[in-house]
Amino acid sequence: MKVLLVNAYVKSGGASLAARRLCTALNGAGTDARLLVQNTEGIDDPLLLLTNDRWARWRPLLDAAPVLPWRKRRSPHWGNAWLNNSTAREAIRDFSPAITHLHWVNHGMLSIGDVSHLQGPVVWTLHDEWTFTGGCHYRPHGCRGFRERCGRCPELNSRREHDLSRWNWKRKKGLWEKANFMVVTPSRWLAEIAQSASLLAGRRIEVIPNAVDTSLFHPMGRAMSRALLGLRPEVPLFLFGAHGALTDWRKGMDLWRRVLPVVAERFPGAEAMLAGTPVGTLGEAPLPVHELGILTAERMALAMATADAVVVPSRMENLPNMVAESLACGTPVAAFAVGGIPEMIQPGETGFLAQPHDPMDLADGVCQLLARGETMREACISFAKNAYSPEAVVRRHLDLYGSLMGESRS
Repeated sequence: MKVLLVNAYVKSGGASLAARRLCTALNGAGTDARLLVQNTEGIDDPLLLLTNDRWARWRPLLDAAPVLPWRKRRSPHWGNAWLNNSTAREAIRDFSPAITHLHWVNHGMLSIGDVSHLQGPVVWTLHDEWTFTGGCHYRPHGCRGFRERCGRCPELNSRREHDLSRWNWKRKKGLWEKANFMVVTPSRWLAEIAQSASLLAGRRIEVIPNAVDTSLFHPMGRAMSRALLGLRPEVPLFLFGAHGALTDWRKGMDLWRRVLPVVAERFPGAEAMLAGTPVGTLGEAPLPVHELGILTAERMALAMATADAVVVPSRMENLPNMVAESLACGTPVAAFAVGGIPEMIQPGETGFLAQPHDPMDLADGVCQLLARGETMREACISFAKNAYSPEAVVRRHLDLYGSLMGESRS
């Protein structure tokens, strides 16, 4: 079976990791799978296909053009998907897949119109909410516009009924009326929201989590891993790491900062690790913080295996790789009970769920895990293996592909 996964990037963001890991796992299971991208980000991998579009570097800027006049919008994250990409469509057609599997296709990778022209069974894994909104990737809390037809968009800070969100919603509604795609969500949380979206009414929706590279993210000796990072073997350590934590309000770095003085007071001697931000950006802190900088996947796995606890202070998440990877390393997680995170953490067994967005409660969870996280190690490993191992995840995808091909033949 030939499967083509489609994602804008190779390594930027959680969707890129998920798509690449699934592509590798599919090939390991005997499937002829490739990952089509418009930017390889310097990665040389025989499983990658490139759109070879001479406009690729400019597409993210061109795609953003319609939102630029909305200067008072809430965040910079917005997708219009208005610019057609014939090179991407041609690459898909030339590969001639039995299954086309879309992931994150914004930044000009595929337009709304491009999606409507895809042939054969199409699977679309949602890594955020963009597919069923008028352009935002994550809705402001309480927004229900996606259930009808958007407009008066709080993300745009708009009071106009016929604003950019309504324009995008109408384009999706008209062009996707007969588009042949079904939806996969990594979390039940996102599936429940998607089921209430007017743009996905009547579409099949399945829940399949993202895979973790368990050959990379796995338990290792704490003494050895700490020695490799230059850390003392006996000190209680907790880790916070996130891609774009300095600029993405959702990642909750400000909430993590408020956790630090509480942990310093309640758990004297504890130290923290910070990953994903340039070294030297934190400034003063009430306890020792080891700034690890921007890490490779190998170094991040080492940091997770080193920690006694991993902290995920996100205000909003789908099914964060950080949690799944930490559990695969045998390290329990303290996080807010938001999005799909409650599906990943078993309180008292694999981590701690704090009241959203209460840093005092999250700090209490960190202290609990520092005190007894070692006793949760085996439960973390077992849960991650059953839920997120490549073997478990690829088996569910192959079952889905088989059912879709059977429907297509009939």
